[in-house]
Amino acid sequence: MTKRELMADGILVLTAFIWGTGFVVMKNTLDSVPPGAIIAIRYAIASMLTACMFKRHLRGLTRADVCRGAVVGLLLAGAYIVQTIGLSMTTAGKNAFLTTVYVLLVPFGCWLVFREKLSRKNFLAAAMMLAGIGCLSLDGESGGLNAGDMLTLVCGMLFAAHIMAVERCQKKTNTYALIVLQFAFAAVIAFAYWMLFERDMELSVNMSMAGGLFYLSVFSTTGAMSLQNIGQSMAPASHAAILLSLESVFGALASCLLLGEVLTPTMAMGFAVIFMALVVNSLKIR
Repeated sequence: MTKRELMADGILVLTAFIWGTGFVVMKNTLDSVPPGAIIAIRYAIASMLTACMFKRHLRGLTRADVCRGAVVGLLLAGAYIVQTIGLSMTTAGKNAFLTTVYVLLVPFGCWLVFREKLSRKNFLAAAMMLAGIGCLSLDGESGGLNAGDMLTLVCGMLFAAHIMAVERCQKKTNTYALIVLQFAFAAVIAFAYWMLFERDMELSVNMSMAGGLFYLSVFSTTGAMSLQNIGQSMAPASHAAILLSLESVFGALASCLLLGEVLTPTMAMGFAVIFMALVVNSLKIR
C-alpha cells in the first residue's frame, strides 16, 4: 500500500467516525429543529466556511462546473433530508446501519450507469445485506422495520448516487470548488424544502440546539464532507464507500453509549450480518 493510499484510507475512516457520532447529535437536535431547517442551516454555514477556505479554487468557474455542483448538491440535499426525516421516526443505531446500503448500491449503480463489471462478491454481499435487514424487520422488540427505516433505505440509494456523481464530476471540476458548490446548492434546496413543507413546525432556540448545529455544521458537514471529497479524489468510489460505511459502526456504538439505546439480540445479529456484508464487499476475491 502506497503512502497516498494510506492517507486516503485515514481520511475516509476519520470521515466515517465524525459522521457516526453525528447521528447522536442529529437525533438530539431534532427535538428542537425541523429536519429541513437543520439541513439548510448546516449547509449554509458549511458553504460560507468552505468558500473562505477554498476561495482561490473558485476562480474561473464555468457554467458546466456550476451545473455539476447543482447535480451533486441536489443529491446531497435529498439524501440528508430523507435521512433526517427517517431519523425522527427510528433509532440512531438503526438509521446509521441502514444508511450503509449505499455501499452495496455503488457497484450496482456503476454497473447500470457506467457498465463497470460486477463480481460474485457483490452479489454475495447484497444477499447478506438483505438478510441483515431481514433480521431487523423480524425484531419484534424494536418494532421491526418502520416508516423511518424505509426512508433511511431510500436515503442510502441517494447517497450511492451522490458518491457516483462526486467521482465523475471531480474528473472535470476542481475537487475543492465542487465542495463549495454542492454545499451551497444543498443549502438552497433544503431551505426551499423547509419553507414549503415545514414552515409551521416549531423551532426552539436553546443552547443544546445551538451546540448541535455547531457540531453538525463545522464537524459533520464542513470538516467531514470536505474530507470525503478529498479522500474520494485519492481512491476509487467503491473502495471509498466501504471505508465510509464504518459510520454505521461508530453510529451504533455512540447511540448505545450516549443515548442509552438498547441493542436486542436480533438487532445485534442483523447489524453483524450487515457489517459482514460490507467486509465481504471489500475483499479482493479472484
